Parts: sequence; C-alpha cells; structure tokens
Amino acid sequence: MIIAALVLAAAGAASTPGTFVDYVYSQYHHDGFSPLEKPENFFSPKLTAAIRKDSSGGEVGYLDGDPLCDCQDYDRVSAHVRKLVRPTPQSAVADVHVVLGPREMRNLELKLTLTPRGWRISDVIGTDGKSLLKELQRANSHR
Repeated sequence: MIIAALVLAAAGAASTPGTFVDYVYSQYHHDGFSPLEKPENFFSPKLTAAIRKDSSGGEVGYLDGDPLCDCQDYDRVSAHVRKLVRPTPQSAVADVHVVLGPREMRNLELKLTLTPRGWRISDVIGTDGKSLLKELQRANSHR
C-alpha cells in the first residue's frame, strides 16, 4: 500500500504527460484494476465528477466499460504512446495504441491537463470519435 502511494506520488506533479500515461496503463498489470474505482487518481476533477454522477443512482449510466481501453472485458491490457503533443505547459494530447490481445487493438486519444495533483486525463476520444466528457455530460443532463 505504501509503495502504491509512493508510485502514485511519483506519477503526480513531477511527472511528464508521457510518464503519467505510462503509469496509468501499467496499473492494468494488477488483477482487477479499474480506473473507475478511484477516478480522481486518473481523471481531472471535471471528468471525475461526470463519472461519479453517471454511476450514481444505482442505474447503469453511459459508461458500460472501461474508457481507457474502450472495452468491457479483457485478459491483458498494454499500451504505448504513439504520439504526444504538448500545446501548452498545462495540457497535452496523447495518441495511445491499446492492445487487448493478439488480434484486438485500438487507438484512443487522451487529453491531459496538469492539475494541482499532477497530470490527469481530462477527456478520452474513443474509437467512435466521441468525447467521453461530452457524452457523460449529455447523459447526466437527462438524470
């Protein structure tokens, strides 16, 4: 537990956007990992709030899977950053190639923002080209 906290702290404010993305995807090596269990550790405050609102009320919301692999079930997730653009010191966009198995892979775009807690994912553009944040906000507005 202490080691996990130290690793998370190392992935915080002192890290680069690429290091943060690598850290996020390294967590999939732990059985049962889901970024949705503690979204504040991976997502920006705005996206975290939208995720929490989506999962509140006991009903199935917009999210029906893991947005960082664009999948529901997986045996193994690995990823690498194909391209990283840092338009400002406070933001970055990572083009991530996610591999779920020998024949299943996808490309996602992670929008990153530097928060007081370090780099966090502020949006995910999925394989369908849709913004996770916008779709969550749209779905949450009907609740």
